Amino acid sequence: MIDEVAAMFDSFGGAPRVMLRRGVFSGVRTGVALVDMGTSRFACDWGTGYVPTIGETVQVLTVGDRHMLFPSKALPGTGTVMTVSSTLVTVQTIIGTVTLPFIGSAPSSGQTVGIQWSDIAHVTGALSTSPKAPDPVPNPGGGTLRSATFQAIDTGSTDRLRVRWWTGQPRAGNSTFGAWFYGTQIRDTIPAGATLVSLQFFASWQQRRGADPRFALHDQPVKAGIPAFGAYTAWAPGDGWQTPPMADAWFAALKAGGSSLGVGLNQGGDNIFSSRAQNAWSGALSITWRS
Repeated sequence: MIDEVAAMFDSFGGAPRVMLRRGVFSGVRTGVALVDMGTSRFACDWGTGYVPTIGETVQVLTVGDRHMLFPSKALPGTGTVMTVSSTLVTVQTIIGTVTLPFIGSAPSSGQTVGIQWSDIAHVTGALSTSPKAPDPVPNPGGGTLRSATFQAIDTGSTDRLRVRWWTGQPRAGNSTFGAWFYGTQIRDTIPAGATLVSLQFFASWQQRRGADPRFALHDQPVKAGIPAFGAYTAWAPGDGWQTPPMADAWFAALKAGGSSLGVGLNQGGDNIFSSRAQNAWSGALSITWRS
């Protein structure tokens, strides 16, 4: 296409007629797209593989005497599943959230899926099921080895002095508490007598700035009042699955429940982690234990 445009420049003495306009897609005839603009109908070549629906607003790029059809809005090809109903799936994409029907088996929350925009827009299927899980830990003997991954059910940040959950992103700032919420799934799954083999936290960053975030466990199963925190540890994890330096203490407290039900940020620098909408695996805990 670059060579064709260059040729048009040459044929018009270096100054071709170039225009970008909007029109309404009206159909296909003999392999070319038909687009209405005002009282005129233009035969357009396909600028991309995208096929709009009849009546949809599209863009037409005119270079010289050639017209080419393009979408009128950004159309991401992939996204992360947030929620699924019997026929529809809500997907977080780089341009925002979209709700579309799916084809075939229903995807699940956290999966990366492909999006097909041609004809009837729909989700085509899972491209991956989850971030690569931590390597399995060999059983050192004694008891039954079990593993589970606990995804956060909600995320957010509130002021230190009053309840105001103003963003879905867990943030560590001078006046901010950030938090990941898990309900009671951890204490309901891991028996009181279990011993830790490994614990990893899935870190999904949006911004790193200033001092290290102060990680601490909090007492809230869901996003409600201002969380009460236990002792904090300043920690700046890498991206993806990371082993916190306080893994043993976290395991003992989380399996017991009580005042330790979630992971939080008790201030620290100006650091921002992904909301659950931005990355469904933000704050996930992968735990292996022996019981």
